[in-house]
Amino acid sequence: MSAGRTNYSLKAYRPSQSIWGLVLVGAVLCGAWATNAADDAPAVGLRGIFPGDVPLDLTATIASLPDTWQEWGAGLTADLTTLYEQPGLDVSGQRQAIAALEARLKTVRTSLADSRYKAITNQLVALQGGLKRRLDLGKAILDTLELGPQVKAAQVDSARQQVSGAASALDRYLGSVKGGDGWARYLQVGDVRGQLGDEGQSVATLAAVQTRLKGKDALEDASARDFMARPQFAAYETAVDEYLSVAATPVADPANPELRKALAELVSGVEVYETGRTSAAAAGVRKAFDTVRRLAADGGDRISKALQTNYLNYNMRVVASEAFLNRLIAETRLETGGVRDCILGADVSGCQTTLTSVNVNLIPSAGVAMFDLVANGSITSNTVGSTDQADIYTQGNHSFTASKRVLFNGDAFWTEPARISVNAHNMTVGASTNFSWVPLLGRVADNFAVSRAEDMRGESEAIARSRVRDNVLPRFNSEVDKQFSPGGTSNNEFAERLEAMKSLQLYPDAKSFSTTDSELRVSTRLMSGSELGGSDPNPALVLGRGVTILIHESLMNNATDRLDIKGQTLTDDQLQARIEQNLTQLMGRDVKFKNDKPQAAEESDKSLAFDTSDPIRFQVTDGTVVVTLRAGLKQEGKEEIPTQIITLPLQFVVNSSNVVIEPGAVSIEAVDKSANAATQGVRAGVIKKKIEAAFPRREIDRVSTVERQGKKAVVAVTRIKALDGWLSITFE
Repeated sequence: MSAGRTNYSLKAYRPSQSIWGLVLVGAVLCGAWATNAADDAPAVGLRGIFPGDVPLDLTATIASLPDTWQEWGAGLTADLTTLYEQPGLDVSGQRQAIAALEARLKTVRTSLADSRYKAITNQLVALQGGLKRRLDLGKAILDTLELGPQVKAAQVDSARQQVSGAASALDRYLGSVKGGDGWARYLQVGDVRGQLGDEGQSVATLAAVQTRLKGKDALEDASARDFMARPQFAAYETAVDEYLSVAATPVADPANPELRKALAELVSGVEVYETGRTSAAAAGVRKAFDTVRRLAADGGDRISKALQTNYLNYNMRVVASEAFLNRLIAETRLETGGVRDCILGADVSGCQTTLTSVNVNLIPSAGVAMFDLVANGSITSNTVGSTDQADIYTQGNHSFTASKRVLFNGDAFWTEPARISVNAHNMTVGASTNFSWVPLLGRVADNFAVSRAEDMRGESEAIARSRVRDNVLPRFNSEVDKQFSPGGTSNNEFAERLEAMKSLQLYPDAKSFSTTDSELRVSTRLMSGSELGGSDPNPALVLGRGVTILIHESLMNNATDRLDIKGQTLTDDQLQARIEQNLTQLMGRDVKFKNDKPQAAEESDKSLAFDTSDPIRFQVTDGTVVVTLRAGLKQEGKEEIPTQIITLPLQFVVNSSNVVIEPGAVSIEAVDKSANAATQGVRAGVIKKKIEAAFPRREIDRVSTVERQGKKAVVAVTRIKALDGWLSITFE
């Protein structure tokens, strides 16, 4: 109805109840028809695998966008609705919907790089992560479902090439030995090479060849058995076995109901995990994935790549700048001492001062962390060289650069030999001779002595370079090796930490160490066969200076599961003591948490009775770390409160002097819904009071001192972000 025309309101026109009844009946019938039509629609592509509704986390994030983004958000919602809720959408339409959503992802990425949209970073990061994970999985599912004969053909072709290569290699070998042609006929090498283009004929021939190869151990002639044990025969046998295995494998049916069911279970598990991060959901995803790998034509390769990026990725990352590492490692030394030497027949004595600075120079490396420890030094000396004829006064200004490469693979450091370059410069500043006291003649004699010394300066500087090299290089080599070579201090300390991690079941199952010319990058994953890992973190989570530590919620959950508190009843002090004990063992030093506020007497006799499933879970989203406890409460002399689901949001704020941990409103929900509302209200109040007492607002000094081998460096927390599953903490 256009503006300016009469508006009809319900007050002006009120249909009768009978008319409303007809409308209601019609709506119900239409809804039922639509539902049945949707149910009867063929299960193609993502239909029947993806849920029938847009995931709530995506719709909630879209709804939180500011007014200026509402039109764009409405378009995104429409595209999501097309993908998830349009029942008749065929595979082509599903791919078009995914392409439209990927175009919107591009807008999100562009906006994240634009400072004008800094205020909505949280929403944009959440949108990018949640949407990308779904689209990656959706594309992988469509690709997997469209596989079939072409995969089998590619596998057969690859196996055929292996047989051809192994047969050719064996033919060449047999042609070089006496009697080899007989062995070639026995193993039908020529027939095999000639028939590989005909799968039916080659399978029959290769089956006969396989029988002869497998029967080599039954040969009566020991020399024949030894001959057939040579590598050329083994390679031929392996290739024949692989070809026959691939040829016998049936072509995977992309419409296999069992495969579609496994893919649906996989997606369902992922969506449940996205909502609550439960261990049961994680185990369900892994179980469904194992089934997909068994049934898919590509062995689940495409699904694996999507999961590897988004759900099985590293869950701890560290990005440290070279400048930050130098703050911790770089040092300067000033050393003075006497000089006593014999150079070019002169007895040289005097003093020298050496100023040396040591720093880290990162070297680009993809496989291991690699850096050079570089010592830049300057030596200033004042010496006198004495002979029977004269004393020569020399001022030396020498410089050197020594470097030694250090490598680290996550388990140990090792080093390479040091290198050095030296620049020597001597300047003769005076001389005294036996004739210095004689007027006029003394000056001539002194000048002549200086001239002779200058003539020999090249040789003296070569000797100086040699002396610097001989003095600096062995010492530099020794000091670095003492720190980083096998058996060195750093390796011993790190070995202790690794043993502690293994003892606490915290040793990562995957790790990666690399360096660029400006950053050290560490990535690790703590994950078992029934757990999930991290995702690909948004670049906005890394500040680009100092050191940023990224901790994924999956690491928090997987590590907490190893605390072994399932089914246990613990007071606050007992739980804190257990955490302190584990951290002390892990870090190799005493760790004690400071209690800013002593616990009230009425709370000290209350113990949390943790559930046997997911007693503590973490979820990181929208600037908040949400802690969920599944626990009841035991109280001396009072009724035991059964297991409750306790949710506590925590926000982190960095101000000028402190890191503030601000708890939000505690929510309590009963696991067992049988209790009446009044009883549950009382229980919730008791639990809430207990949790609020255990998690007060805390302020932690953001500035701390790091000490390493007597060197102290002041570092400060400058930023904390909690977004899209990642807690990002930056120190500078």
